[in-house]
Amino acid sequence: MVPSAALIRAWTKVLSLSKVNSQEIVLILNGSHAYTENIIAARFACVQLGARTITVELGDAIVDDQPFSSLLDGNTAAVEAMKAADLVIDMMGIDRGREQNEILEAGTRILLVKEPPETLVKLVPTEADKVRVEEAAQRLKSASEMRISSASGTELRVKIGQYSCLVQYGYVDEPGRWDHWPGAFVATWPNEHSANGEVVLAPGDAILPFKSYVRTPIHLTIKNGYITAIDGGLDARYLRDYMSSFNDPEGYAVSHLGWGLYPTAHWTSLGLYDKSRTNGMESRSFMGNFMFSTGPNLEGGGTRDTKCHLDIPMLDCSVFLDNEPVTHDGRLVQPG
Repeated sequence: MVPSAALIRAWTKVLSLSKVNSQEIVLILNGSHAYTENIIAARFACVQLGARTITVELGDAIVDDQPFSSLLDGNTAAVEAMKAADLVIDMMGIDRGREQNEILEAGTRILLVKEPPETLVKLVPTEADKVRVEEAAQRLKSASEMRISSASGTELRVKIGQYSCLVQYGYVDEPGRWDHWPGAFVATWPNEHSANGEVVLAPGDAILPFKSYVRTPIHLTIKNGYITAIDGGLDARYLRDYMSSFNDPEGYAVSHLGWGLYPTAHWTSLGLYDKSRTNGMESRSFMGNFMFSTGPNLEGGGTRDTKCHLDIPMLDCSVFLDNEPVTHDGRLVQPG
């Protein structure tokens, strides 16, 4: 399958921003769910930039009831190959655990890419995106409290600063950096046991990995960092039963919280794709969304490890850092 010229241009732009050059080796990590057009376009882009490429395929088998990403666990040959590369283009979605940290610590850059070609062509990052995200990250890193409210009834307060910030702008331009194309947002994990209040998921909010919109309001009661009640109609029952199926109390913890910063991403796009053709990155990134998530905090430097993880980009929320607004009713507020 021959990729379009627009897709090759998109890949060339992203790899250029990621500082790929003729002195580098790029490893493409392939899986059965990767898009052939993306693999070919990535190779074309590497050729144009003079880089050498290696393709590694680990397979997507289930091992000991773990997802395919666990195939990296103990696979020293694959890990060493990635550590030897300058850039890994991850079209598989490896687990963000010990092995990935080992690869990043070796100085290898990792760019996760799982969206279909048409999304990549639409959402090509720019240097302006990086500036916008890094400015937001500085505001987030300097704050000690985050408050979120909405007309639907959300009123949540958390203390922040105990854990690191998640800063994504869609390309990897520094040694040891991980990022996800497409993506432009910032987030952090709340201090342990500091999250308290109510979160009301309203119609139009998206629940990932369900890859669907909320139709009936869901009321989440949060005490000392954990969801203690899930109330509402059908959507609430579905969410309640899904989370309980993990039989893991840590799945109810409040995880990373932040907001989207991608001006060309749209919340409506999730409804235009078959669920198998999107990873929901446009929903995570659209400008002004409030990202509420549940479950693990390992990535931020914590110790909570659970497979029950939800990302829930919400509409029309107001986010405050130390009582200074960063979004108002879902629209970005410029500092000053």
